[in-house]
Amino acid sequence: MKRLFLTLGLVATPAVALDSVGTVTAYLDGADRTWEVLRMDDGATMVQVNDIGPLTMIDINAMGDGHFHINLIFEGEPSADTAPAGITIDIRPEGVTGPGWQSDGAPHPPKLMLERLDLDDSGRMEAKFVASLCRSDAPTTCKFVEGWIDTDLGMP
Repeated sequence: MKRLFLTLGLVATPAVALDSVGTVTAYLDGADRTWEVLRMDDGATMVQVNDIGPLTMIDINAMGDGHFHINLIFEGEPSADTAPAGITIDIRPEGVTGPGWQSDGAPHPPKLMLERLDLDDSGRMEAKFVASLCRSDAPTTCKFVEGWIDTDLGMP
């Protein structure tokens, strides 16, 4: 008589808690979309603020209805009174591997209207954005999008 032994291996994986520190909302391609800007247990957020010489770059990533990314470049000291010198927006409703809607190559550059930009303490941004975004897999298919960013910046 043969006996079959089944061994179960339990692998301990650390639990990762993700807390929302902000939201991004937008209306795109006939649907309201919402994304969360998240903070991990170690305090890291899906936001990066980098000073590179005379430039400050702010990258915000958010998850929810796919993936949202905005990159802002400021010349000099960023403030709510200063428009970014550069803006790129990438929205991927199917996630980071699916086709996306992007501002690169669109007929009109995106605009950001800052209501609040605070780089003190943990930082905070509240802003409206409007953009013409084109599909990455069909670059002549473009849509108008407008949305709102309301998030902590997760600065140390």
